[in-house]
Amino acid sequence: MLIIAPHISWNPVEGELALFDSRTGAYHALNTSGATIWRAIASGQQGDEIIDGLAATYGVPRDAMAADVAAFVADALARGLLAETA
Repeated sequence: MLIIAPHISWNPVEGELALFDSRTGAYHALNTSGATIWRAIASGQQGDEIIDGLAATYGVPRDAMAADVAAFVADALARGLLAETA
C-alpha cells in the first residue's frame, strides 16, 4: 500500500502542490497531474482505482495512464516522498 511518507508535508499552490521534505529541507513542486495522483494516494486510493479514475477523468487510454502513474510512483518512491506499507 502506498502512503505519503511521514516526513512530507504538502500544501496546494495555484492548482499544484508544494511538498516539503523535513529530512532534507528540500521542496518539491507537483504539476496538476502529479498533484491529482498525490491527492488520490493521500485519500487512500491505490493502483487500479487511481489509474481507472484518472483515465476516465482525462479521457486517456488506460495503458497510457498506467504508465504515467507507474512512472510518478517510482520517482516519488525513489525520492522518499511516498512509502510502501504492508
